[in-house]
Amino acid sequence: MNAILYIHGKGGSATESEHYRMLFADSEVIGLDYQTFTPRETGKEIRIAVEELKDKYENIILIANSIGAFFSMNA
Repeated sequence: MNAILYIHGKGGSATESEHYRMLFADSEVIGLDYQTFTPRETGKEIRIAVEELKDKYENIILIANSIGAFFSMNA
């Protein structure tokens, strides 16, 4: 099974990941509700989330919005 990891933008939330459930019905869609707001700290949170998922899922697909994409690139 695949995991879809959604990283929201500024002012967003992990619940936005619900929009992707319909598009990825055969995958587990997970929204990351990060708690920090600097590239270094949030990048670390994203890396930790991916590390936790990689043993459980065959593939991890990242979807990121706005600053969430920037944070993801720093992960």
